[in-house]
Amino acid sequence: MTSSATVPAAVQAALNTTMRHFVTGVTVLTCGGPAEAEGVTISTLTTIPGDPPMVCVALRQGSRGLRSLLAAEAFVANGLAADHEWLAQHFARRSRPTGLAQLPPRAWAEPSPHGAPRLRGAVSWLECRIERTVAAGDHELVMARVLTGAATACTPLVNFAGVLHAGPSSAPHAANPVNPMHTERKQ
Repeated sequence: MTSSATVPAAVQAALNTTMRHFVTGVTVLTCGGPAEAEGVTISTLTTIPGDPPMVCVALRQGSRGLRSLLAAEAFVANGLAADHEWLAQHFARRSRPTGLAQLPPRAWAEPSPHGAPRLRGAVSWLECRIERTVAAGDHELVMARVLTGAATACTPLVNFAGVLHAGPSSAPHAANPVNPMHTERKQ
């Protein structure tokens, strides 16, 4: 395995540019109570289907977002809609305030079942509880169990080559909440 210290800077830059050419959804992770509500924009969410359903996200070690997630009982992964570019930009800024007052009240939906803040109009949301973290370079991989969630039929916000775009429209489907912790299994 090659460490980043042995990769020439020009090669590393080319690899980083190439990696930005994978299309990813844009997600804001939210957690905390009304006074200390925190959010962070990511494009590294990976779903891990199975039993139990899980997600994995990568956050920079020592970052404000990682510290907030680790301190929270639960967090919400809000899959942003195409008209949420302003939210992606807001939560990507390092100098943003904390608390629900950082956004207009219309930007927030009802909290998740475990009390984490949610963003109104998200394409989908998953409420999660951290199971474990793993150091990976200068990031921390956060693996979390999905507790509940829901999806709507609207156009997602996607990241391609470092630019935000409207993704494909989704086909109509049921937007019923799902709670994997309380669903009955068919025998």
